[in-house]
Amino acid sequence: MTDPTGAPRKDITSEERDLGMGAGITRRDFLNAVALGTGAALLGMPAPALRGQPDTGALPPPDPGSPWHPWTGNPGVGDYAISNGNTWDVVSAAHGLRDGTYERAMAGSTDTGETYDLVIVGGGFAGTVAAYQFLKETGRRQPCLLLDNHPIIGGEAKRNEFVVRDQRLIGPQGSNEGAPPTATTEAWRVDLWKDIGLPMEFEFGKLAPGRKPMIIPRTNYEYQLWADDFESHGFHFDSPTPHWVRNPWGHRLEGTPWPDEVRRDLLRWREERMDPWKGDAESLKLYLDSMTYEQWLTGVRGLHPDVARYVDPIYASGIGLGSDVLSAYSAYDVELPGFLGLGVDKGREARVANHTLEDPQRGSSFPGGNDGILRCIVKWLNPEAIEGSPQFPEVHNGRIRFDMMDRPNTPCRLRAGAMVVLLDQDPDGAGGPVKVVYVKDGKLHSVRANAVIWAAGSFTAKHAIRNLPDEYRAAMDHFPRSPMLCVNVALDNWRFLYDLGFTACSWRGGFGYTANLRPNMYVGDYRPPLDPDQPNLFTFYVPFNQHGLPLAVQGPAGRARLFSTSYRSFETEVRQQMATLFSGSGFDPARDVAGIVLNRWGHAYCNPGPGFYTGKDGRPTPSDQLRKPVGRLAFAHSELNGNQHWHVAAAEGRRAATQVLEMLGNRSKA
Repeated sequence: MTDPTGAPRKDITSEERDLGMGAGITRRDFLNAVALGTGAALLGMPAPALRGQPDTGALPPPDPGSPWHPWTGNPGVGDYAISNGNTWDVVSAAHGLRDGTYERAMAGSTDTGETYDLVIVGGGFAGTVAAYQFLKETGRRQPCLLLDNHPIIGGEAKRNEFVVRDQRLIGPQGSNEGAPPTATTEAWRVDLWKDIGLPMEFEFGKLAPGRKPMIIPRTNYEYQLWADDFESHGFHFDSPTPHWVRNPWGHRLEGTPWPDEVRRDLLRWREERMDPWKGDAESLKLYLDSMTYEQWLTGVRGLHPDVARYVDPIYASGIGLGSDVLSAYSAYDVELPGFLGLGVDKGREARVANHTLEDPQRGSSFPGGNDGILRCIVKWLNPEAIEGSPQFPEVHNGRIRFDMMDRPNTPCRLRAGAMVVLLDQDPDGAGGPVKVVYVKDGKLHSVRANAVIWAAGSFTAKHAIRNLPDEYRAAMDHFPRSPMLCVNVALDNWRFLYDLGFTACSWRGGFGYTANLRPNMYVGDYRPPLDPDQPNLFTFYVPFNQHGLPLAVQGPAGRARLFSTSYRSFETEVRQQMATLFSGSGFDPARDVAGIVLNRWGHAYCNPGPGFYTGKDGRPTPSDQLRKPVGRLAFAHSELNGNQHWHVAAAEGRRAATQVLEMLGNRSKA
């Protein structure tokens, strides 16, 4: 924990000092950060259009006049240092929308005089792929505008950057695992991958000859459960005395302190086959969607309740909450264990079998997670938005040209830092263009659109969209959301992991439940060495599931903790957890941690409880309701699927763009 001026913090405890939180950063590093786009003054600014307003929710107040923001903390360096997770400004502005802060000022919004054939609200994969599909099918002849409330377009597909010992390091802010298309990938995804210039093969860093062999997961997810049986995966237990167990699943849980009946049922969960399902895929979906995953595991399968507790944090890191509240069908859909032998989907059986391979490096992840894909989409939408040629290395490594993102006469204008607070249309679409009001730089502006795609979440849509039919508003109440915290720890070295023989570590209790380092993907001149004595990133994904609370309560309770906790408190927890795990192997948090960046995502996941996937009494599901356009408005967000991944968001965006093109009556035959 440092003051960006380079001076050590003075208001720290002796325990914090022992954890390395009192060391100052050098003035050279701070100036480099500013040159790369940090802008320390940005860290203490109040939210747009909220200046003079009281703080919202349980957010800790900023320190007026100080370059050190107690909530943001270290933002990293580079272009993305102004946009790590939900920033203070974004959260405060969203709370303002929820609380009606903008209502009185709405009538005085400035009309920009702009009219677009399409305005897209939301700049994640759903929004950017909607723009891609619209431009592709109209031959870039019809203008569109994309509005995003964050300082940088991308949703959760963004990066953190560090400079440690003159070595640039890039890690994911959230969205992760974007492997190239395969022979079974839908044709439109193959076309997208090719159109935006993504490569089909990648090069990863390797340990030098003479180093002991280690398996290093290429992603931050695959190793957690789907391919977790490899010798470089360690599981830490606190009792009966603190100790590590190497590759517990590969050794059938030998050495773990779990009781015999728990070990037996954990193995049954992974290995035991069931009798085949006697119905079709739809009847199985209906059945699984009638219960939680925990009810499936304990009631149907007869497994020990501790099996559900073991999987809870893994489940929550991918779907948002635990097995006690989420639909068993969501677990089946993401290929969690416990369904072996049902036999309806033969492809699923084969995929699950392949998940047991010893090598977990089947997936791929760009250095910044799925930001590698998102940046290529942005470059396709606006070739001037990122410096350099459209070749992938230059798109990946190039600086963002903020001054070119929203240039007039560009087929798709990208307007960041613009949160939509009003969308006003006649519900039948007959009343002329839609009025879209947004707040940017503390002022309200309005544009007109012949059609709108809402590619942001329902939790903001229901506050911003006027004249929404009752059935749509009711549908929006069925998408509860939960938070996620992604923490990138820049290590000066990872010798302590190498000496343990681990590259991925799991545990239960304490801060988080797992963390790992990756072999850096080499992209152009981005080639960090893979060596235990060189810098690397150690990444935590931290969910906020709280077993025992109702589904509707867990998300808000988790957000309260995420948003009310200072950077200093989270930093302390991270350092303490790492000291607990690794101090016995020579880890010194004061020496080995070069920096920590937090990415707080308050509404990271939609939480599909029982009944989410199947309609009742002949009525459409809430997702199917929102997939139907209303007036001149179409909806596109990955929450409509329930299990959120980049390609799911892309599919929703593509579908909404197709609906808008049909609505406008000018879909290309090409």
